[in-house]
Amino acid sequence: MNDTDSQGILQNNLALIGQLYPQYKKALDSVTDPESNYTIQQLAPDSYTCYKKRREGKQTDPASPGAEWIHGPGNPWEAAAKSVKECDWQTQSLFIVARPGLGYLPHSLYPNLRKGRNAQRMLLVEDRVDLFYLSLTLFDWTDILRSDRTILILGEEPCQAILNFITTNPVSILPPLTVLCGSELMDDEQRIMVVLQREFSKLSKTIYDASKGYLNDIANHYQTLAYNPSHQKKILFVEPEHDYLAGPISEGFEAAGCSTAFFKGNQRLLRFLNPYVWLVYTREHYPDALLWMNRCTLSPEGDEALRQFPIKRILWFLDSPKRVMTTAEEMRAVDAYYSFDPTYLPYLKELSGKEGQYLPTAAGIQPLPECGPEQKWRRREGPDVGFMGALAAQRFQDVRAFWLRRDPEFVRVLDAIVEEFLADPSQSLEERFNKSPGRDRLPYQGFVVLYLEERTTYFKRLRYLKNVKDLGLTTYGAAEWGRTEWADELASCYSGFAPQYQEELPRVYFDTKVNINIFHTQCVNSANPRVYDVLAAGGFLLTEYRPVLEDEFKLGEHLVCFKTPEELREKVEYYLKHEDERETIARAGQEYALKHAVYSARVKTILENL
Repeated sequence: MNDTDSQGILQNNLALIGQLYPQYKKALDSVTDPESNYTIQQLAPDSYTCYKKRREGKQTDPASPGAEWIHGPGNPWEAAAKSVKECDWQTQSLFIVARPGLGYLPHSLYPNLRKGRNAQRMLLVEDRVDLFYLSLTLFDWTDILRSDRTILILGEEPCQAILNFITTNPVSILPPLTVLCGSELMDDEQRIMVVLQREFSKLSKTIYDASKGYLNDIANHYQTLAYNPSHQKKILFVEPEHDYLAGPISEGFEAAGCSTAFFKGNQRLLRFLNPYVWLVYTREHYPDALLWMNRCTLSPEGDEALRQFPIKRILWFLDSPKRVMTTAEEMRAVDAYYSFDPTYLPYLKELSGKEGQYLPTAAGIQPLPECGPEQKWRRREGPDVGFMGALAAQRFQDVRAFWLRRDPEFVRVLDAIVEEFLADPSQSLEERFNKSPGRDRLPYQGFVVLYLEERTTYFKRLRYLKNVKDLGLTTYGAAEWGRTEWADELASCYSGFAPQYQEELPRVYFDTKVNINIFHTQCVNSANPRVYDVLAAGGFLLTEYRPVLEDEFKLGEHLVCFKTPEELREKVEYYLKHEDERETIARAGQEYALKHAVYSARVKTILENL
């Protein structure tokens, strides 16, 4: 590997660690000469042996009896593959890798975890910061570090760091676990393994006994509850992905007579701990139902144990289930599931073997006090034309840069699919992808779906909005709208303002004369929250057409639709000139949305199933 490649990999790795583990930035920045203590020898491309230099950085003979090997003298990849094969990885939930060194073992183990059980994860603990820094110059750690299956602990003595982690997060030790050493078993490594095995045998019994006490508490609570007919149902939102929607949905449940609670925290840590973290929040809240948004984080162990209690498990997809990499395992762990778009229900039924239901989103905001249905509305004080939402550029730029480094040909295949879809959307992105060479590289889920949908949405929104730029367009949202390299000529339309959802958005929607809605590509045949929110605020809505809109609204009476950039421009010009007609439609749309398209109406479907 040449110095340029090495520096490129290093900077990308350091940037990622800066985002995910900012607490380690100072330690890594202080490394000035990482090779002063180690000798690296290249065996083949992407394969290096490593041994420790003697005192004061002096070279040692690797063939001498006293040589302290970290990786080698044989092929490090073969040694790592042997360790993975011998550790019975398919039956384990937690893998603790002490001293991963240059990273051969985690890089060999992680691809298996991605194929394995939904709850498998890996704790990496390395005290040799300079050695880890060297690994960042040799290997791309993006997949491993970005994954919420991985937690990195850097710079601490391994035994103490691991024991502290287990003591602070005791549920992590409950499932079957394996302790592995990522370096050759020299004296220090053997000591670490002996101490860990001894301490884990003590800790595991203590924590297992405590977990049985938790289960007894839960069982006793629900037995008592069975004799209380006036019990108020409690819905627990588990790690909600969309905070701005979770609040209004919670209010919908409360309006229907339920109580609600939220279980939040460090998302990466929660997902890492998920096999038994349900013990903590179930005993703390004693819910009647657990509600997940987009992904169920209940492990197989949790699924099995919870089945003895009268707790319903509910999963509501507010994004494409293919985008969030839904698995059959998590679908088996839920009692009922709902999708914001009916297009995804056949796929989810095939995955789960269960019938699901279509449950759209709703209005999550209330109109301003002076702009309600019974008020005499004031004049609108905002721009003639407005679009509030994501440009969608920022969401795929990082992964695009990553894949351009890893596999530029794959990126070219994906980009060609986007261009073909934009020219002719009669074939879906998935259909096009499954006919392309990209199908041999990755399945249509996760990164592939995110990239294709976000890039398609980005170009589509640019194309539509450029066609009305000269009609007084103002955009609202993240700073990506102001970046010329992404927003192009629309950068001059950016308001510089990202409105707070419930606090500021009602004013933006009401004061804008014509609110434009351009759907995200994942809305195959569904409305998005923007449709309902604009109407609830009393705004006039000009939205891209979807057939499902005709099932819920009267087009031309509650809202107006367009299908092409040319039709969008034509209707913007028309409704800017016809204020009375525009205001009549806005009034009717608000009245309908506030009566029929609010979350208290949506959650009735869930409560009936409870």
